[in-house]
Amino acid sequence: MLSLLLLLALAFAGIVLPVLAAAVAASRGASDTVPAAPAPLGAAIPLAGLGLSWWRLRTVRTGRGERGFWVGDGDPTRYSRAWRLAKTPLHEAGYSWGTAERSGGQVQPVCWEDPAQGDAVSLDAIAAAEAALAADDVRVAEAEARRAREAELEAELNGVARRADMESLRASLRTKAWAWSSRKRGVAHALLAEKPGPGGAPRAAAAKIARELVAEVEASIEAVRARVAKDPNHDWLARAQDDDVRRAVHYAVQVLTDLDRDMASLDNGVGWGRSHTHSGHVLAGLPELSVVEATNALAAVWRHRRQLRPEVRARVFGSEVA
Repeated sequence: MLSLLLLLALAFAGIVLPVLAAAVAASRGASDTVPAAPAPLGAAIPLAGLGLSWWRLRTVRTGRGERGFWVGDGDPTRYSRAWRLAKTPLHEAGYSWGTAERSGGQVQPVCWEDPAQGDAVSLDAIAAAEAALAADDVRVAEAEARRAREAELEAELNGVARRADMESLRASLRTKAWAWSSRKRGVAHALLAEKPGPGGAPRAAAAKIARELVAEVEASIEAVRARVAKDPNHDWLARAQDDDVRRAVHYAVQVLTDLDRDMASLDNGVGWGRSHTHSGHVLAGLPELSVVEATNALAAVWRHRRQLRPEVRARVFGSEVA
């Protein structure tokens, strides 16, 4: 039998009580098994899993028995994917979503560990989730590769037409800049600055917008030409291409709009007439006039030119007696 002095010496040497109990039992020749020392805190579930670091906060007594309450710290993106792909095994092992005091009420990954299940359940759940993630990674990679191949094939089939659309845009900006408003010019230059898509071809969306912009500008030009054809005595389109004329007619539009307080509701010969009051007010509110807009303004102001001072008529039409 171990002496009392030996037992005290072992205790002071730092031997834990379960070891002492085992020594005493052995010295007495006892056949009873002594309970093993408890597992280190945190050894019941993997301390790192699904991109998170897991921490045990406390033990909770629930209606189903004792549970260890764990929280997962870190970016929950991978855990969220795993929960979507392998919810059943994770849930059976106690993993879910919840809140903890230190999270300020924010939902985060948690685990309600059941000590009676042992470590294998948690390890198997993590393994199943990782396998599901790996399979999903393969699926996503294959889908991306398939989309890339399809995009390259589509670019081979339609790349020539898209390049033609962008070239038409460049040509219109270069040769018909007067017909482009500042807003449309900004959109056009942004499209031309975009990086090409698969196979070096312009993106389908960019080519479509470029084609639509050019069509809108051409339609505006044709509308102006149609109006000019109705009034062969005045080439408003040619005159509107002068910067000084555009500024002058813009001022004239604002003068007539200021006079048009009644929005042409009275037939008093002041301000705009009924056929021009709406467009006149719109043009007056613009920060500046494009060539197309100035062409419309010149035609409208000509009809009401007698209300303007001679020097203003001279700036707009080139003569005070216009």
